[in-house]
Amino acid sequence: MHTRPGTASDVPGSALPEPAQSPVNPRLTRLAPVAVGAVLFLGALALYVATLAPSVMPGDYAEFQFSAAILGVPHPTGYPLYILLGKLFTLLPVGDVAYRVNLSSAVYMAGAVALGYAGAVRLLRFGGLGRAWPAAAVGAALFAVAPTPWSMALVARSYALNALLVGGVVLALVSWRGTGRPAWFYAACLLVGFSLVHHGTNYLLLPAYGLYLLWVERERWRRRDDARPWRRRLLGAAAFAAGFSPMLFLVYRFAYGSPYYWGNPTTWKDFYSMITGGPFHNQVFGFGTGLDVQVLRVAFGLSEMAAQYSVVGIALGAAGLVVLWRRLRVEAVLLALMVAANFFFAMNYSLVGYLYFIPTYLVWAMLMSVGAGWPAYELARRLSLRAARWAAFGAAGAALAVVLVWAGAARYPALDQSGQTEWRDRTLAALEAAPPDASFYLDWEEQSVVRFYRLVYGMRLDTALHSGDPADWPERLYCDLEAGVTPYVGKFAGALPPVVERDFTLEPAVLGWRVTGVRNPERYAVPPCGQCATCR
Repeated sequence: MHTRPGTASDVPGSALPEPAQSPVNPRLTRLAPVAVGAVLFLGALALYVATLAPSVMPGDYAEFQFSAAILGVPHPTGYPLYILLGKLFTLLPVGDVAYRVNLSSAVYMAGAVALGYAGAVRLLRFGGLGRAWPAAAVGAALFAVAPTPWSMALVARSYALNALLVGGVVLALVSWRGTGRPAWFYAACLLVGFSLVHHGTNYLLLPAYGLYLLWVERERWRRRDDARPWRRRLLGAAAFAAGFSPMLFLVYRFAYGSPYYWGNPTTWKDFYSMITGGPFHNQVFGFGTGLDVQVLRVAFGLSEMAAQYSVVGIALGAAGLVVLWRRLRVEAVLLALMVAANFFFAMNYSLVGYLYFIPTYLVWAMLMSVGAGWPAYELARRLSLRAARWAAFGAAGAALAVVLVWAGAARYPALDQSGQTEWRDRTLAALEAAPPDASFYLDWEEQSVVRFYRLVYGMRLDTALHSGDPADWPERLYCDLEAGVTPYVGKFAGALPPVVERDFTLEPAVLGWRVTGVRNPERYAVPPCGQCATCR
């Protein structure tokens, strides 16, 4: 006799017991978890919108903002799904274009909070802890106010959408095994494809996904659940392929041109390097691979985890993994492998690696929910009176609310971006003050903001933008002065390039300094032979 989905199997720790039946109203049982999820989504969204950056931000933020508006291609790996969705947000009639793209991150991260909650509800129910489903709100709420996820919900970056996709994959995979409904299988395949297109780090999660799906296929084969399994698998492969469809946008822009394409690839080799993150491969293991270095990197990763959830939160998540191992071993392996892969990469990535831990934080939030759910279930099981049971849950909810209010209030001042208009105001003032045909020599952070106003709003297209190596700036500055062009120089990596300061006279300007003359013309003037003219 074969077991059906949701019943016990003969493999310890791999069963999906029937969700415990609650004696309360069945309609309330169905609607209450949905209502809590909606409250979590709307509460997180309200918090993020209240602290959202109101306009353009420097560097990569501005690049994502103007790329979404003009359907351009930002830095590797191109982020086509983010750009296409971001374009839709730019059509909203709220704020300026930059604000609208920032708003997309708030929506994505609030969605990740809701999906993390939904995934935890599924884990608790399929693990036989159905009565403790309110505990799923614990991890989701703590994730919502964790400093790093919160900060990335306020600006135009790729991390919020990545969290949303990873949360969607976990929910779809767990629901597929728990319910046996093919729609969840197709959703998982599609979302895995989307996640791989969106962020290259998700390739590291494929072993976890693949092992989980293979296990589910083995279970379904043993139970003879599929009359036509190959039809379902082919449709799943088609859904997975459909997830890669946004990549066609990058191909189209490469073949037919784009108003902005990072790196300006000219060959298919350049294109391949771009979409695979080639320019940033040297950041992987950027700290070294020695044992002593790896110990320090693990300590760094744990300190980042503690900054999000505290040591207590780390312990609660570890307890949740133990509970999951005893009740849903396959899901425990899935989540553990996901955390291990993402954590290992993030701790070894030398360029803003702390931001890459966000998928780990999301998965850990689900584990914290399971860790809180087990004692909640035991308490509910022992309290036979319904009133006493709800009183206990109410007290726990009140305690969680106090923790969340305290954490939110403590972190709010440092994370709040709602008053951040400096970059907008300074750039607009500089563009207004610059004479016709002026040149700006700026680093990536400032140049991206100027480029935003040029590409999105068509402002000051007469001006020229220069970045690159500041060692090349002096010759170009001399040429500008000789041609009667007014050049402006900003800081590069936080400081004025020494050669510029040595050889040119400067006066303060909004974005740095206005170059008014040359102190050492003999270094740059054309010699009589004319062979080494710097302006040619």
